[in-house]
Amino acid sequence: MKELILIRHGEAEHQVRNITGGWTDSKLTELGKKQALKTGQKLKETLKNKNFQIYSSDLIRASETGEIIGKILNSQVQVNSDLREINAGLANNKTIEEAALLELPMTEPTLDWIPYSEGESWRMVKNRVYSFMNAINNDGHDTVIIVTHWVPFVNIVFWWLKLPEETKISFEFSNCSITELNINEWGERTIVKLNDTAHLVVLNKL
Repeated sequence: MKELILIRHGEAEHQVRNITGGWTDSKLTELGKKQALKTGQKLKETLKNKNFQIYSSDLIRASETGEIIGKILNSQVQVNSDLREINAGLANNKTIEEAALLELPMTEPTLDWIPYSEGESWRMVKNRVYSFMNAINNDGHDTVIIVTHWVPFVNIVFWWLKLPEETKISFEFSNCSITELNINEWGERTIVKLNDTAHLVVLNKL
């Protein structure tokens, strides 16, 4: 793998209905579908003659985004549960206010804190995401596209840059933003684009 393109899913119903994310399995809104379409069109411009594979989380908001992009790129999307968002346990499908009442006290180290009963810690997500990335690292494709969620997204960037897990840094990723990471001519792992939403500007003006 010489190039990694990360896409956060398009706007989903839970985001506009004040519902928690996690494993809440909500569909894309009409805006989310348009965002995915614009993202696919942008990728089509930049992926000419490249050998690539698309992977997606199996949660509906991500798999729908991946499917729309895959159709534009005429490419089959491989769906994998390891790319799911962090599991919010009993807070899944609850409103933000209801989830706040279910949140457990923070424990140290925070990487192992499980915010909600029956949920996951950040380290649990990191372990499954890293396992997935290690498995596909030598799959024969120069370019890999991954459609996923915020917590896996951050962990994939950490994996790519080989950052220590204790690093106190995070990243913001907007719906259907494009992040490009590659290995440059000197063999260095670089960030080419981070949270690029320029292709969505026309939608934001509607």
